Amino acid sequence: MFERTALFAESWNVAWRKINRESILTDKITPFAIIKNSFRYWAADPFLFEYENQFYIFAELYDYIKCRGCLGYCKWDGIKFSGWKKIITEAHHLSYPFIFEKQGQVYIMPESGADHSLYLYKAVQFPDKWEKLNSIRENVVYGDTTPFKWKKHSYALCYDVGNADEYHLVLLDLEEPTNDCILKGIDNIELRRPAGKMVHMNGMNIRPAQKCVNDYGEGLVFYEYGLEGKNYIEKELQQVLPQDLKYSKEILMDGMHTYNRWGEYEVIDLKTRRFNILNFVFRMLGKFRG
Repeated sequence: MFERTALFAESWNVAWRKINRESILTDKITPFAIIKNSFRYWAADPFLFEYENQFYIFAELYDYIKCRGCLGYCKWDGIKFSGWKKIITEAHHLSYPFIFEKQGQVYIMPESGADHSLYLYKAVQFPDKWEKLNSIRENVVYGDTTPFKWKKHSYALCYDVGNADEYHLVLLDLEEPTNDCILKGIDNIELRRPAGKMVHMNGMNIRPAQKCVNDYGEGLVFYEYGLEGKNYIEKELQQVLPQDLKYSKEILMDGMHTYNRWGEYEVIDLKTRRFNILNFVFRMLGKFRG
């Protein structure tokens, strides 16, 4: 008989809610609605985006058959968010689809560390057709790269996973690559991995991070951040665990590791464990092949 751990594997769901002036830091009562996964994919790393007065959620879709992530989206239909649609696949794992608009053009900067590079996709026909652009950085293994503006200058914060013995946050200067620097002065890396876009809330510049002290993706940590000259600084404000929040239905929760908001919408992802026949079969095939 197979052990329970072989039958039940990690899975993620995206959840959303509509609020007014509150946020996840102050409103723990308004329930999040959980978006159903498809049979082939689970969804995580949600990013909200508004395009031509339509709201979308872009996310990692983990493919049970290929055993790696691709990128996809769902669309708000006025009542709920639709089912997930796959849009971008590569021969390597993709996740964390940081989506943004610049000078009228829409881009996605995904986590692509499995390819040892950092690059962009440009929307050719939004939201379904995308073109891969040249690398921004090469020979790097960066996780959860999160661009942001500070005093009209473009930066990005990311998590360097290239050295398994010593992880660091890295501050990228997107306008002058020679100014990239490792943030060695920021400790407690297990509480620092980026978890979504920087936002302005409650009169503060805030960034969400992952809590991974005892396990990957336990919950969220929110920091007030800033730059003093070239020195990046941040101060912890609050930790939020999945059991602190309310949901539209019962779900077995093991964690949460992404938060984003746009206007009156907020999105998170929830880690659970469940049985899926595709996941089970292809995990077993992978073990036999290994």
